[in-house]
Amino acid sequence: MKRIILIIASLLILSGCVSNEMGDLRAYVQKTKATYKGKVDPLPEFKQSPPYTYAAMDIRDPFKPVVDIEVFSGPYRGPRPDENRPREPLEEFSLDSLRMVGTLAQKESEWILIKDPDGLLHRVSIGHYMGKNYGKVTAISEEEVTLVELVSDKNNGWKERDASIALSE
Repeated sequence: MKRIILIIASLLILSGCVSNEMGDLRAYVQKTKATYKGKVDPLPEFKQSPPYTYAAMDIRDPFKPVVDIEVFSGPYRGPRPDENRPREPLEEFSLDSLRMVGTLAQKESEWILIKDPDGLLHRVSIGHYMGKNYGKVTAISEEEVTLVELVSDKNNGWKERDASIALSE
C-alpha cells in the first residue's frame, strides 16, 4: 500500500514539471523563418590563373639521388673486420671513453698506456685493437695514438675512418 501511494505521489510531482507553454519558443522559430527565407548568396567568382609552364627540364630532378648508386654484382671486395680473431679488452669501450695517459719505450719497442673507464691501465702497441668500431692502432707518438676504424656503410659494406686519442693532461 505504501508503495502504491509513493508511486502516485511521484507521478503527481513529475506531472507538475511538464508544461505546455512553449509560446516563446514558437515565436522565436516564426521570427527566424520570417527573417531568413532560404536565400543563399551566390558563390564568388574565381579568377582563372594562367597555366604554369615547367621550364626546368634540363636541371637535375630533386627526387633522384645526387650520386648514382652502383649495384655491385659478385662478392664484396672492400675492407671488412676479421670476425675470427679474439677480441681485445679495450674493444668493449668506445674510443671517447678511453684516455691516453703515457708512453713506454724499451729498446726498440714502444707502448702507450691507455686508461679505461674502470680505471685499469692497458699497455698497447701498434697492431692492437681498441674501440667498438674495430679500431686498429697504426701509429704511436708521445702526444697521441692513431687508429683506423672500420664503420659500416649504407650498402652492407665497410669503410675505413681515421681516429686518434690525444695524451690526457
